[in-house]
Amino acid sequence: MSDEDAGGGVYAEGDDMGQTLTYFKKKDTAFVSFEDLADDIRRAKYVVALTGAGASAESGIPTFRDPSDGLWKKYDPAVYATIWGFWRHPEKIWELLHDFMLTNDPQPNRAHVALTDLQKLGYLKAIVTQNVDNLHQDSGSTNVIEYHGSLLSATCTRCKKKLPLCKSMLQDESFMKVLPPKCSCGGIFKPDAILFGEGIPSQAVRDANREVDKCDLLLVVGTSASVSPASDLPYRAMRGGAKVVEVNLETTGLTNRISDKFIRGPASQLSRTVAALNEGRSTVTRSFKQSSI
Repeated sequence: MSDEDAGGGVYAEGDDMGQTLTYFKKKDTAFVSFEDLADDIRRAKYVVALTGAGASAESGIPTFRDPSDGLWKKYDPAVYATIWGFWRHPEKIWELLHDFMLTNDPQPNRAHVALTDLQKLGYLKAIVTQNVDNLHQDSGSTNVIEYHGSLLSATCTRCKKKLPLCKSMLQDESFMKVLPPKCSCGGIFKPDAILFGEGIPSQAVRDANREVDKCDLLLVVGTSASVSPASDLPYRAMRGGAKVVEVNLETTGLTNRISDKFIRGPASQLSRTVAALNEGRSTVTRSFKQSSI
C-alpha cells in the first residue's frame, strides 16, 4: 500500500532551481486542549507562530473564503486581488479599502493579545503572519514578519516612493476622491499588500525561513496554510525537527499530514494557554517560597 493510500502523500517544494519532493506518511495527530498546549510551550526553546485570517476573524475582519461573508463573496478576486486586475483597474483595490474602512474598525482581539502575552512571557520569539491588517503590532507584538505585506503603506509603481497610510486616511473622502492616488513623479501608488501574481518580498521570505529554521515548536494559528509559498513553512519546520501544533476551527490539509497536535477552537482561546502558563508560574513561585521558609 502506498503512502497516499495510507493517508500520506507527496509534497513538492519549489524554488528557482526546480522542485524537491518530500514524502510523508499519515500522522497520528493528537487532539488536545488549549491548556495542554502550555506544557509544549514550556518545554520548547524557540516558539514561532504562523498566523492567518482566522486570527483576525474575531476583530470583525471576514476571512477570504467563508461561504457566508467571505471577502471573495462580495469582491471578485480576479478584479480586486490580482496584480493583473490592479493594472487594468488600479482604483478598485483602493475602493475596496475605502469601503472596508468605512464599515469596519478592526481592533486587536484576544488572539492577538494572547500572542503578545506569550512574547512578554519570553516563550514566543517571532510571528510570521499572512495577514495585512497590522493588528499584531497594534496589540504590542514585536518581531512580526508580514509575509503578505501590509495595507498600511503603499509604494509608487514608478519611483518606489513610500506612502504611509492609516485608517483615517483610507476613510477620508477627500483623500479617496481621485483614485488611484498619484505620486509627485506621475506614478500611481499601490498598497503594499501582496496580490495574487506577485512574488513575496525576498526579505520577508528570508526572515520567515530564518525564524522557522530556529524553532522547535511552530504554532499554526487560524490558517490552513494552503497558499504557496506560505504553505511551505509548516513543512520546513517539520523537516527541521520542530513540533507542529495547529489551532483552527476545523481540521485542514496539515492535520493528518504533519501536525503533531491539533486544537479545535477559535484563536482567541489561546488566552486559556496563557492563563495555564501563568498558573504554572504562580505554582512554581508559591512552591519556591514555601520551601524557603
